[in-house]
Amino acid sequence: MPDRRSGDPRLHHGRDTRQRPPGSADRNQPVLGKLLSILRLVYAPVMLWAVMIAEDDTIALSAFGLAVVTDLLDSWLNRKQLGRRRSGELLDVVANTVFVLAATLALWQIDVIPWPIALLVPLRLVGLLAMIPALRSRGVRTLPVHLLGKVAAFCLLASFPLLYLSHDIPETLDLGLEPSLPIQLAQAFGWAFALWGILLLWWSLVLYAQEVRRLMATTPPLEKGGTARA
Repeated sequence: MPDRRSGDPRLHHGRDTRQRPPGSADRNQPVLGKLLSILRLVYAPVMLWAVMIAEDDTIALSAFGLAVVTDLLDSWLNRKQLGRRRSGELLDVVANTVFVLAATLALWQIDVIPWPIALLVPLRLVGLLAMIPALRSRGVRTLPVHLLGKVAAFCLLASFPLLYLSHDIPETLDLGLEPSLPIQLAQAFGWAFALWGILLLWWSLVLYAQEVRRLMATTPPLEKGGTARA
Protein backbone atom coordinates (compact mmCIF):
# COMPACT_ATOMS: atom_id res chain seq x y z
CA MET A 1 0.00 0.00 0.00
CA PRO A 2 1.57 3.31 -1.04
CA ASP A 3 2.10 5.98 1.58
CA ARG A 4 -0.77 8.44 1.14
CA ARG A 5 1.25 11.24 2.68
CA SER A 6 3.82 11.13 -0.06
CA GLY A 7 1.44 10.16 -2.88
CA ASP A 8 1.38 7.02 -4.95
CA PRO A 9 4.86 6.59 -6.50
CA ARG A 10 3.30 5.02 -9.59
CA LEU A 11 1.69 8.35 -10.42
CA HIS A 12 4.98 10.21 -10.78
CA HIS A 13 6.20 8.16 -13.69
CA GLY A 14 2.92 7.37 -15.40
CA ARG A 15 3.41 3.60 -14.98
CA ASP A 16 3.29 0.80 -12.43
CA THR A 17 6.69 0.49 -10.76
CA ARG A 18 5.98 -2.74 -8.88
CA GLN A 19 8.44 -5.55 -9.52
CA ARG A 20 7.25 -8.33 -11.78
CA PRO A 21 8.71 -11.77 -12.34
CA PRO A 22 11.28 -11.52 -15.13
CA GLY A 23 10.44 -12.83 -18.51
CA SER A 24 6.93 -14.25 -18.75
CA ALA A 25 4.74 -11.12 -18.70
CA ASP A 26 6.87 -9.14 -21.10
CA ARG A 27 7.32 -12.03 -23.54
CA ASN A 28 3.91 -13.67 -23.68
CA GLN A 29 1.29 -11.02 -23.20
CA PRO A 30 1.80 -7.86 -25.25
CA VAL A 31 0.71 -9.23 -28.63
CA LEU A 32 -2.31 -11.21 -27.40
CA GLY A 33 -3.47 -8.58 -24.92
CA LYS A 34 -3.24 -5.76 -27.43
CA LEU A 35 -4.96 -7.87 -30.09
CA LEU A 36 -7.97 -8.32 -27.79
CA SER A 37 -8.20 -4.56 -27.32
CA ILE A 38 -7.77 -3.88 -31.04
CA LEU A 39 -10.65 -6.27 -31.80
CA ARG A 40 -12.96 -4.14 -29.64
CA LEU A 41 -11.79 -1.01 -31.42
CA VAL A 42 -12.38 -2.58 -34.84
CA TYR A 43 -15.82 -3.89 -33.96
CA ALA A 44 -17.08 -0.58 -32.52
CA PRO A 45 -17.81 0.97 -35.97
CA VAL A 46 -19.09 -2.40 -37.21
CA MET A 47 -21.57 -2.45 -34.34
CA LEU A 48 -22.65 1.14 -35.07
CA TRP A 49 -23.25 0.26 -38.72
CA ALA A 50 -25.19 -2.90 -37.85
CA VAL A 51 -27.45 -1.21 -35.29
CA MET A 52 -28.06 2.22 -36.83
CA ILE A 53 -27.80 1.64 -40.59
CA ALA A 54 -28.08 -2.01 -41.61
CA GLU A 55 -30.35 -2.99 -38.70
CA ASP A 56 -28.71 -6.40 -38.81
CA ASP A 57 -29.38 -8.15 -35.49
CA THR A 58 -26.94 -10.98 -36.14
CA ILE A 59 -23.94 -8.73 -36.77
CA ALA A 60 -24.91 -6.37 -33.95
CA LEU A 61 -25.24 -9.16 -31.38
CA SER A 62 -21.99 -10.73 -32.61
CA ALA A 63 -20.19 -7.42 -32.06
CA PHE A 64 -21.71 -7.00 -28.60
CA GLY A 65 -20.82 -10.58 -27.69
CA LEU A 66 -17.27 -10.23 -29.00
CA ALA A 67 -16.74 -7.17 -26.82
CA VAL A 68 -17.80 -9.11 -23.71
CA VAL A 69 -15.69 -12.16 -24.56
CA THR A 70 -12.52 -10.21 -25.36
CA ASP A 71 -12.88 -8.19 -22.14
CA LEU A 72 -13.29 -11.40 -20.11
CA LEU A 73 -10.23 -12.94 -21.79
CA ASP A 74 -8.26 -9.81 -21.06
CA SER A 75 -9.18 -10.00 -17.37
CA TRP A 76 -8.32 -13.70 -17.30
CA LEU A 77 -4.87 -12.99 -18.76
CA ASN A 78 -4.23 -10.39 -16.09
CA ARG A 79 -5.22 -12.82 -13.32
CA LYS A 80 -2.85 -15.40 -14.80
CA GLN A 81 -0.04 -12.82 -14.58
CA LEU A 82 0.21 -12.57 -18.29
CA GLY A 83 -0.91 -9.00 -17.68
CA ARG A 84 0.27 -6.11 -19.74
CA ARG A 85 2.69 -3.28 -19.94
CA ARG A 86 1.48 0.23 -19.32
CA SER A 87 0.83 0.83 -23.02
CA GLY A 88 -1.32 -2.30 -23.15
CA GLU A 89 -3.32 -1.22 -20.11
CA LEU A 90 -4.03 2.14 -21.70
CA LEU A 91 -5.03 0.51 -25.00
CA ASP A 92 -7.47 -1.70 -23.08
CA VAL A 93 -9.02 1.36 -21.40
CA VAL A 94 -9.26 3.21 -24.72
CA ALA A 95 -10.88 0.19 -26.41
CA ASN A 96 -13.47 -0.20 -23.65
CA THR A 97 -14.19 3.53 -23.64
CA VAL A 98 -14.66 3.71 -27.41
CA PHE A 99 -16.90 0.65 -27.51
CA VAL A 100 -19.00 1.77 -24.53
CA LEU A 101 -19.49 5.25 -26.02
CA ALA A 102 -20.37 3.81 -29.44
CA ALA A 103 -22.82 1.28 -28.00
CA THR A 104 -24.45 3.92 -25.79
CA LEU A 105 -24.93 6.14 -28.83
CA ALA A 106 -26.35 3.29 -30.90
CA LEU A 107 -28.81 2.14 -28.24
CA TRP A 108 -29.90 5.71 -27.54
CA GLN A 109 -30.46 6.24 -31.27
CA ILE A 110 -32.87 3.29 -31.45
CA ASP A 111 -34.65 4.36 -28.24
CA VAL A 112 -33.37 1.56 -26.03
CA ILE A 113 -31.59 3.89 -23.58
CA PRO A 114 -33.23 7.23 -22.66
CA TRP A 115 -31.05 10.29 -23.22
CA PRO A 116 -30.66 11.30 -19.52
CA ILE A 117 -29.04 7.94 -18.77
CA ALA A 118 -27.08 7.82 -22.03
CA LEU A 119 -25.65 11.27 -21.29
CA LEU A 120 -24.05 10.07 -18.04
CA VAL A 121 -21.49 7.98 -19.96
CA PRO A 122 -19.83 10.75 -22.03
CA LEU A 123 -20.10 13.20 -19.10
CA ARG A 124 -17.95 10.88 -17.02
CA LEU A 125 -15.33 10.90 -19.76
CA VAL A 126 -15.43 14.71 -19.80
CA GLY A 127 -14.78 14.65 -16.06
CA LEU A 128 -11.70 12.47 -16.57
CA LEU A 129 -10.35 14.65 -19.37
CA ALA A 130 -10.79 17.72 -17.18
CA MET A 131 -8.20 16.28 -14.77
CA ILE A 132 -5.45 16.14 -17.41
CA PRO A 133 -4.19 19.75 -16.97
CA ALA A 134 -3.77 19.17 -13.23
CA LEU A 135 -1.82 15.95 -13.87
CA ARG A 136 0.41 17.55 -16.49
CA SER A 137 1.20 20.42 -14.12
CA ARG A 138 2.78 17.82 -11.83
CA GLY A 139 4.57 15.93 -14.59
CA VAL A 140 2.16 12.98 -14.59
CA ARG A 141 0.78 11.66 -17.87
CA THR A 142 -1.91 9.24 -16.67
CA LEU A 143 -3.37 7.81 -13.49
CA PRO A 144 -3.05 4.09 -12.71
CA VAL A 145 -5.93 2.04 -14.12
CA HIS A 146 -8.47 1.51 -11.35
CA LEU A 147 -10.13 -1.88 -10.87
CA LEU A 148 -13.47 -0.17 -10.27
CA GLY A 149 -13.36 1.36 -13.75
CA LYS A 150 -12.65 -2.06 -15.28
CA VAL A 151 -15.61 -3.62 -13.46
CA ALA A 152 -17.84 -0.73 -14.55
CA ALA A 153 -16.81 -1.17 -18.19
CA PHE A 154 -17.54 -4.91 -18.04
CA CYS A 155 -20.99 -4.29 -16.53
CA LEU A 156 -21.84 -1.93 -19.37
CA LEU A 157 -20.44 -4.27 -22.02
CA ALA A 158 -22.55 -7.11 -20.56
CA SER A 159 -25.67 -4.93 -20.54
CA PHE A 160 -25.59 -4.03 -24.24
CA PRO A 161 -26.44 -7.43 -25.80
CA LEU A 162 -29.16 -8.00 -23.18
CA LEU A 163 -30.77 -4.61 -23.78
CA TYR A 164 -30.48 -5.02 -27.54
CA LEU A 165 -32.13 -8.45 -27.38
CA SER A 166 -35.12 -7.01 -25.55
CA HIS A 167 -35.50 -3.84 -27.63
CA ASP A 168 -38.62 -3.05 -29.61
CA ILE A 169 -40.60 -5.86 -27.98
CA PRO A 170 -44.37 -5.30 -28.32
CA GLU A 171 -46.56 -5.42 -25.25
CA THR A 172 -48.09 -8.67 -26.52
CA LEU A 173 -46.58 -11.10 -28.97
CA ASP A 174 -48.40 -13.03 -31.67
CA LEU A 175 -51.46 -15.01 -30.52
CA GLY A 176 -51.91 -12.58 -27.64
CA LEU A 177 -49.12 -14.09 -25.55
CA GLU A 178 -47.17 -11.96 -23.10
CA PRO A 179 -43.46 -11.40 -23.86
CA SER A 180 -41.58 -14.57 -23.04
CA LEU A 181 -39.77 -15.02 -19.74
CA PRO A 182 -36.31 -15.01 -21.40
CA ILE A 183 -37.04 -11.60 -22.94
CA GLN A 184 -38.21 -10.24 -19.60
CA LEU A 185 -35.11 -11.62 -17.88
CA ALA A 186 -32.83 -10.15 -20.56
CA GLN A 187 -34.41 -6.75 -20.06
CA ALA A 188 -34.20 -6.93 -16.27
CA PHE A 189 -30.59 -8.11 -16.17
CA GLY A 190 -29.62 -5.71 -18.94
CA TRP A 191 -30.85 -2.70 -16.99
CA ALA A 192 -29.31 -4.04 -13.78
CA PHE A 193 -25.89 -4.32 -15.47
CA ALA A 194 -26.30 -0.92 -17.14
CA LEU A 195 -27.24 0.97 -13.98
CA TRP A 196 -24.54 -0.70 -11.90
CA GLY A 197 -22.01 0.04 -14.62
CA ILE A 198 -22.91 3.73 -14.70
CA LEU A 199 -22.86 3.94 -10.89
CA LEU A 200 -19.41 2.32 -10.73
CA LEU A 201 -18.13 4.56 -13.53
CA TRP A 202 -19.01 7.66 -11.54
CA TRP A 203 -17.70 6.16 -8.31
CA SER A 204 -14.35 5.52 -10.00
CA LEU A 205 -14.38 9.15 -11.19
CA VAL A 206 -14.67 10.27 -7.54
CA LEU A 207 -11.71 8.05 -6.62
CA TYR A 208 -9.66 9.46 -9.51
CA ALA A 209 -10.50 12.99 -8.36
CA GLN A 210 -9.26 12.11 -4.87
CA GLU A 211 -5.99 10.81 -6.33
CA VAL A 212 -5.54 14.02 -8.31
CA ARG A 213 -6.24 16.15 -5.24
CA ARG A 214 -3.70 14.12 -3.23
CA LEU A 215 -1.17 14.48 -6.02
CA MET A 216 -1.68 18.23 -6.15
CA ALA A 217 -1.15 18.46 -2.39
CA THR A 218 1.98 16.29 -2.23
CA THR A 219 3.81 17.06 -5.50
CA PRO A 220 5.28 20.48 -6.36
CA PRO A 221 4.31 21.93 -9.75
CA LEU A 222 6.73 21.77 -12.64
CA GLU A 223 8.75 24.80 -13.62
CA LYS A 224 8.87 25.93 -17.22
CA GLY A 225 11.92 23.76 -17.89
CA GLY A 226 10.01 20.64 -16.86
CA THR A 227 11.58 20.14 -13.42
CA ALA A 228 9.68 20.16 -10.15
CA ARG A 229 10.08 23.09 -7.84
CA ALA A 230 11.69 22.45 -4.50
